[in-house]
Amino acid sequence: MSTIGTPSQGVGTSLWINNLVHGLAGTTIRVKHAVYCASSPFQKIEVYDTYRYGMVLSLAGSIVLTEHDSDIYHEMMVHPAMLCHASPRRICIIGGGDGGCLKETLKHSCVSSVVVVDIDAMVKETIERHFPALAAGFKDDRVTVVIDDGYSFLKTTDTPFDVIIVDSYDPGGPVQSLETADFLHLVAERLAGGGLAVIQTDSPLVRPDFLRQTMTHLSPLFAQVKPYLCSLSSFPEGVCSFVLCGREKNALGRFEASRCTALADSCLYYNEEIHRGAFLLPQYLRRKINEGK
Repeated sequence: MSTIGTPSQGVGTSLWINNLVHGLAGTTIRVKHAVYCASSPFQKIEVYDTYRYGMVLSLAGSIVLTEHDSDIYHEMMVHPAMLCHASPRRICIIGGGDGGCLKETLKHSCVSSVVVVDIDAMVKETIERHFPALAAGFKDDRVTVVIDDGYSFLKTTDTPFDVIIVDSYDPGGPVQSLETADFLHLVAERLAGGGLAVIQTDSPLVRPDFLRQTMTHLSPLFAQVKPYLCSLSSFPEGVCSFVLCGREKNALGRFEASRCTALADSCLYYNEEIHRGAFLLPQYLRRKINEGK
């Protein structure tokens, strides 16, 4: 939960965003000024210009995007799945209204179509107005934007996708349907043969039970299910987790090195070494995942 505090003595007139975990600890970001504030039918949407993190997007009181480390987050959300697939052509991004995953997906020349699904049209409009670099992909002819709940979209579409990216980080927002076993079953059903899915599973320090629960739901649906991590300073406790899933045995052992080399210069964070290292888990997380087995 993020809150706006008054300035401390000696720091001028700037405000501070306190992005707290359970109201106990978190990140404090000094704000130059508030840029935008509105309420959609689903949530409060706020944009701040900050000294350290650049433009910051807050949804329903939680920071979900910063200019400072959005590239890290979206590169790690997208490229491990895209480079484990031999030729990902049809892509679906659930919760893609911020344009970041779309931006990274379109770096792969093999992509022929991308469906971006977001429940809140005002998120996309806010990104287009205040984060134009992230919004550029919406103008690509290969892209279709659908304003709908991700669960409802997958339930009604008959399109098979090579990769489905579930960018569901929205604490307190309108996407709780994306955390259910039924939704994950739909994800598996909508994948083409050899398809891959990647699910964002929040901070493993703050919500380890959510990561374990998600893996429990995914395991009967996929031949391979692997968690991985990245460091993200604006994220709760500084660590973000993801789960990569493959329908075929050993699908996650594939790595398209030539395609990785082709996009390396366009990435801030991701490379082959980061890819391989991200799947090496600390012992505490292994224990958390194996609890109850």
